[in-house]
Amino acid sequence: MDMVALAEAAESQLMLGLNEIAAPVRDRMGIAVRQVGGGIVSSVSKDASGFWCKAQGFGISEPLTEKVIAEAIDFYRSEGTARSNFHLPDQVLPLDWPEIAAAYGLTRSEVLVKTLRDDRPVALAPTTLRVGPVGDADMAAWAAVQIEAFEFDDPDGRMAQMLASVNDIDALTAYGAWDGDLLVATGALFVDGEAGELVSGATRPKYRGRGAQSALLARRVRDGLAAGCRWLLSETGKPAPGERNPSLDNLRRAGFEVIYDRPIWTWKA
Repeated sequence: MDMVALAEAAESQLMLGLNEIAAPVRDRMGIAVRQVGGGIVSSVSKDASGFWCKAQGFGISEPLTEKVIAEAIDFYRSEGTARSNFHLPDQVLPLDWPEIAAAYGLTRSEVLVKTLRDDRPVALAPTTLRVGPVGDADMAAWAAVQIEAFEFDDPDGRMAQMLASVNDIDALTAYGAWDGDLLVATGALFVDGEAGELVSGATRPKYRGRGAQSALLARRVRDGLAAGCRWLLSETGKPAPGERNPSLDNLRRAGFEVIYDRPIWTWKA
């Protein structure tokens, strides 16, 4: 099985799920998601952070070409999007990519690593925190943890409202870790057939180092396997030479292995 294709397809389906969020929330955030050239382009034009404007999944079902990039950027311009991040593994780039990137002002920035584990059982990680799915009553707190941990710019609360609505996505389940009644860490599991995508790992700064993310990883892997997943996927930032990324360390302890790098190419209007 082509693991790059598997990983890109699962994450693309997750981004398509943004269309399942309630219409008033989508309108307030300016959410629009389209399929373009075999990939997915998402515009969240009212996102001050720029995080949610993404283009990915290209070069798998059909070649990545200049025409595809032009169509994606035309979509962003039509939505009034100021910038977007194209997540493009080196494996899908055409030979003339340097010329395409220069012509459309795409600049290479952060590099992510995509990780994968198979369906081996996972050991539950020890923690003093309570871990489990998050119901609707706690989704505002779930969103607040994300805003705080990732330091998102959200002056008018639009992103918090969007994040609090992610349980609207049928195949996605939000998870949390609680210290008593206080939600202190988050995660989510998206199931796409035999693939499960683990996303949204965040912990309040003062609660880091207490095993929250290891416990959330193990719980989501266990639940993904119970849902029929044969493969579990996640991603995180690639550490610089000689440095470590605690998130990547957590993933490796849970049985994940790096399968490819995925550079981000940023476009600005």
